[in-house]
Amino acid sequence: SWLRTTQVGGYIQVQFGLYDHTFITVGGRWDANSAFGESFETAFYPKISMSFIPTDAFNWDNETLSTFRIRGAIGKSGLQPGAFDKFTTFSPIVSTSGPGLQPENLGNQDLKPEVATEWEVGTEFGLFNDRIGFDFTYWDRTVNDAMVSRQFPVSGGFVNEQLDNIGQVDANGWELAVNGSVFNGENVSLTMFANVAYITE
Repeated sequence: SWLRTTQVGGYIQVQFGLYDHTFITVGGRWDANSAFGESFETAFYPKISMSFIPTDAFNWDNETLSTFRIRGAIGKSGLQPGAFDKFTTFSPIVSTSGPGLQPENLGNQDLKPEVATEWEVGTEFGLFNDRIGFDFTYWDRTVNDAMVSRQFPVSGGFVNEQLDNIGQVDANGWELAVNGSVFNGENVSLTMFANVAYITE
């Protein structure tokens, strides 16, 4: 018989802008995938983000600090299992005693997506009419039901590893980007950019 996969999904996102200084985005994705095991049917991944620009909200007139933005976001995302990871399969074998089958893939009917929940906060600000810009972000991520390949006793006949949702991964870090306009002439301009990042798992 043929093995086939089917995926159905939907995505919705709404953006709001208030007085040109506050922006909110709300969205979500719904997935149903035949790669999920029999005990799991659908997945939903929501998200929300917001940014606020004090320099526009309060009409700051500052020659040094030209722009300033604060932002934050939280959301979920998913990693699906492989199309055939849930199926237990056999492969043909030919021997002097005749044709037959041998164990190949040890399927897992309890497979579900690997789900990451992440939140982040950050800020952006420009100095001296945005000739110098800074962008800083701190983020934190937790992955639940991480998919890990496990080796089961080969006495059962299956020598290949089985994919299973048994792990959790925690990570956080920060990123800093700096850019500056060194020279801006009529026909020639020079901009420098640098960034640094740090991650802990």
